[in-house]
Amino acid sequence: MIHKMVAYGMLGACVLLAAGCGGGDGAGGPKTVDVSGTVFMDGKPLEGADVRFIGPDGKFIGYGRTDASGKYTLVQGAVPGTNKVYISKIEESETGGEFNYEEGVDPGQAAAAMQAMADPEDATDAVDVEALGQKELIPDIYSDPAKTKLTFQVPEGGTDSANFQLTSK
Repeated sequence: MIHKMVAYGMLGACVLLAAGCGGGDGAGGPKTVDVSGTVFMDGKPLEGADVRFIGPDGKFIGYGRTDASGKYTLVQGAVPGTNKVYISKIEESETGGEFNYEEGVDPGQAAAAMQAMADPEDATDAVDVEALGQKELIPDIYSDPAKTKLTFQVPEGGTDSANFQLTSK
């Protein structure tokens, strides 16, 4: 159980590192605006999905998670302009998803993997969730940052209508 918490904690830290700690107008990051919307899968609200906007520069990543009604708000907003969007929902497989240090994943390997995932230059690289004992529930045309077909034009004033209609087929 502790290994699972460490793995999730490291993955969460990577998301924050990839997104940047500053953002907004003040900390030298890009100008961001408020963005929110709703995600639907096959016409129904999609709960528990991670929504990421990759800014026009390819470096800034805005992040939010959908609630029970499919609504999300990007924590640090998004950069105005055309953003690449990917939406992911991970389900743990029956094998778990824990790092098992006794069976070949040492702390150095885990740290190297997390550092690679946090590199903003590689923000569009996909994470092999199956190798972590997890399963992606959304088709890769939406969930894989390298294959996503989703984009959104973020207006200068922000928006509360960044809605997405996904299909499972």
